[in-house]
Amino acid sequence: MIGMNDTHMREQVLEACRGLAAYGLGSGIGGHVSLRVPGRDQFYFNAFDKSFEELQLDDILLLGFDGQLVGSERLVSQGQTFHQAIYVHRPDVQAIVHTHGFSITAQSAFGRPPRPLHNLSTYFYERTAVSPSDDFVAIGAAVRPDDVAIVIPWHGAITFGKTLADAAALHVTFDYAAKLDVALPVTTPVMPPPLCHEMRRIVERANYLSLTWDLLRRKGRDAFDGRRVVPNVAA
Repeated sequence: MIGMNDTHMREQVLEACRGLAAYGLGSGIGGHVSLRVPGRDQFYFNAFDKSFEELQLDDILLLGFDGQLVGSERLVSQGQTFHQAIYVHRPDVQAIVHTHGFSITAQSAFGRPPRPLHNLSTYFYERTAVSPSDDFVAIGAAVRPDDVAIVIPWHGAITFGKTLADAAALHVTFDYAAKLDVALPVTTPVMPPPLCHEMRRIVERANYLSLTWDLLRRKGRDAFDGRRVVPNVAA
């Protein structure tokens, strides 16, 4: 039986998916968002046969760490394997976001984290792993203790955090950092390492991730027409 707290978690996952869709990160099949269930080896995860733009509450499913769906026979992405692996490897992580956004995917072809070209890019400086391959088990094992993101070469990127707010806000921020990385020439000067740490402290003090989560949710609500999310390309 699903309790009130479980319903709230499903609503949070749906809200994150719709917000990401409003940012243009959910038009195709393949992205996924998960939220760990406290005290249980389970997490909520979106169905695979719909885009973020199309998802409804019934499309948010419960999975065990054994990969088995609870009370459903819907199709889920094989990528749920790396969600399990990250949760097991990093007990502090409570939520995970993965998309194939255009800029994120383009940047992942470089096989490296986004360059520190802006103050927001510093969230990922020295805190972004690179998976050795597209193998889902390898992805989870590549995550280090202080990482907040991982690049999957020629595939996309994953962000994660202690809350769904952090994981989702980091994801739209990663997308912005990736846009800069892809658009600017290789000769563009990058931020010096000492300044990277200073700038990250500044944006953290500004409560940027929490405010971005609030913005993401507003965009998702505003873009939802009662049936699906209609993305704002300028989001």
